[in-house]
Amino acid sequence: MNLKSFVVAGVTMTGLVASAVLAIGTPAGAAPSAPQAPSGQERQTGMYVAGFDAKVAKANGYKIVTYANGDQQSVPADPQSKLPKGPVLHPQSLPHRPVTSLTAPLSVPDQQPTTAAAANTDYNSVTGNCGVSWIRVTQTGTNKVAIASGYRNLPWSAYFWTWDVQLADRNGTSHQRHSGPTAGTAASRTWQNLNQYGYTYDYVYAGGATLVNGTICLSGRPDVYIAL
Repeated sequence: MNLKSFVVAGVTMTGLVASAVLAIGTPAGAAPSAPQAPSGQERQTGMYVAGFDAKVAKANGYKIVTYANGDQQSVPADPQSKLPKGPVLHPQSLPHRPVTSLTAPLSVPDQQPTTAAAANTDYNSVTGNCGVSWIRVTQTGTNKVAIASGYRNLPWSAYFWTWDVQLADRNGTSHQRHSGPTAGTAASRTWQNLNQYGYTYDYVYAGGATLVNGTICLSGRPDVYIAL
C-alpha cells in the first residue's frame, strides 16, 4: 500500500490504497463463471456508504453522529450552518464493519456476470445510495482491449479515490489500479493497450472515494464481458 498525503483547504489529509480479495478461475476457451461470493449476507450495489473518516469530516466543518437505532450520518458541526447533511449509513446492512478510512479491506458485492452487448464492446453500471460505479471494455486491436472505469453522481465532492479493476482471459487474471487526489462528484480512469486472449471478463474488484464531509463510499461491482 502506498501512502498518499496532500492538503485540502489548508488541512493535510491522508488516503491509502484499498484492497480486496476475490478469485476467479476460467478454463481455456470458455466463458468465465461467476466469481466466488464474498462473506456476508447483504448484497450492496453501486457506490454505497460504508463508513466515515471523522478527521476529514472535522477538517471540513462536519461531525459524525450516531442515532439511537445505530444509524450514522455526517452533519454540519455548526447547528446554524446551512451545509447539507450526508447520506445515512445503516451499519446493520453492511457485509462488514463500517470503515473509518480507505485502509480497511473492501468487501466486494456479489453479482452475476453480464452478457456481452456487442462483439467488441460492453458497458455496465450499478447505482447505490452514494452514486454510480461503472465499467466499459472495448476491443482496440488483435488481442488488445481498453478498459475505462470510475464513478459519478456522488452526493458530495470527493478529495481522494482508489480503484482496482480485475481482468480475466484464457491465460489468467491481472489488475489495473489507480489512486490519488481528486475533486468533484465524478472520476474515471482509462487503461489502454491491455493484452487479453480469447475473451475478457472484467469487473471493479475494489474501489472507493472519501468525500469532503468524511463519508466513505465504496464501489459496487459492475462487470463486463466480450469475446475476442
